[in-house]
Amino acid sequence: MPTMFPIALDLSVIPVMLAGESWFLVKRLEYLDEAMAAQVKVFCAEPSEKLRDVAGGRLVEREAAFADVQAATLVLVAGLPRAQAEQIQGWARSLGKLINVEDVSDLCDFYFTANVRRGDLVIGVSTSGASPTLARKLRDTLSCCYGEEWAGRVQELAALRLSMKEKGAAMTEVMEATERYLQDKGWLSGKACVRQKDFA
Repeated sequence: MPTMFPIALDLSVIPVMLAGESWFLVKRLEYLDEAMAAQVKVFCAEPSEKLRDVAGGRLVEREAAFADVQAATLVLVAGLPRAQAEQIQGWARSLGKLINVEDVSDLCDFYFTANVRRGDLVIGVSTSGASPTLARKLRDTLSCCYGEEWAGRVQELAALRLSMKEKGAAMTEVMEATERYLQDKGWLSGKACVRQKDFA
């Protein structure tokens, strides 16, 4: 497996192309909607009613073409036969687009992380495609450690940072103040994850 470099993408401004078979596309589209993806086109030659409902006006009822890949920045493929997936991957690579083909690691430029979302706080877990199941299990464990209260805590820290920057504080001062704030609040003191079986 290659060494992966984790990044966070703002999908509200990035054109995304999703192509494949209905059942797989519904799952991927729900994942994109959770991430607030705003520029998504879904290509499926034989969409199910479920996909039509979820995709709405974003659905294009045909197979993806070269021009569709050209118009996207991020290309996602799910459930297509390998030959079709390889064709789309070839187009994407020739155009310098990032592509993920679900469960076909050698055709992927990147992998999805298993995420815990608490407002602006996103904790992502990846095994670089080696074991998505392990990534999901680790995500579930982390979700027990970092509850919904963390959404508000992130906003508190954001307000502190903004206030200090508006007063002309240097970055080192902001960092030091943030660390003191965390210490005073005790949010991370003695932080330890509870085993899953303790929640059974």
